[in-house]
Amino acid sequence: MIFLESILNFDLAIFEFFESTMRVAWLTPIMKIITMLGDDGIFFIALGLVMLIFKKTRKAGLVCLGSLLVMTLLNNELIKPIMERPRPYNLTILPEAAAKAAAEYGKDFDWIGCFGLVDWTIDRFPGFAEKWNAGYVWPGIVDYMSSKSLSFPSGHTSSAFTFAMAISLVLKNKGVSIPAFIFAFLMGMSRIYVGVHYPTDVIVGAFVGILYAVIGYFIFAKLYDVVYPKIEAAIAKKKAKK
Repeated sequence: MIFLESILNFDLAIFEFFESTMRVAWLTPIMKIITMLGDDGIFFIALGLVMLIFKKTRKAGLVCLGSLLVMTLLNNELIKPIMERPRPYNLTILPEAAAKAAAEYGKDFDWIGCFGLVDWTIDRFPGFAEKWNAGYVWPGIVDYMSSKSLSFPSGHTSSAFTFAMAISLVLKNKGVSIPAFIFAFLMGMSRIYVGVHYPTDVIVGAFVGILYAVIGYFIFAKLYDVVYPKIEAAIAKKKAKK
């Protein structure tokens, strides 16, 4: 319980810093655009598909798309449902938010995750609910998400770091890797900036995103090295017969 309270206090301190220092008028539209580029991973999927077109980047495209698939399966379909962490804007209204999710989706959302070991309900901490409500400010930069939308770890951040790490492992080009990681960092920052993820969601999202890319690299780079030469040989053989 003390550890969980420390995490929530850390998250709240970062939110308060963003509210008091980082969130300024000129930066808001930029952060909104960055965060929207991560919606459903479409931007990264599109980049991966474009890379498949060109021979020099075909392997990188396959590894990036494969790593994003690993990310989706492990991050969104496994870890998030296990942890069942509510979005920051639901934290002080868990009963109402859970009831809304249950009514809409027929599932009892209590947000007691990690096989019942982590209870995200903050009213167990004396005075913390009031402190959170005063310190966390919903900026309204983006729309509220679905009532069943889960928070940990950040999918946008995981996707961005998965893509950055995957393309770096294959291409080994600093001119590509550095901008990719800078964009991934900005994606994580944008999720805190718009108020839809806790800072700890973003930190863990970055680490697991890199891990997903490593897993994807070992699977799909090997697959490419085995399968693609056979495809090229078959195409060359067919052309030779003509």
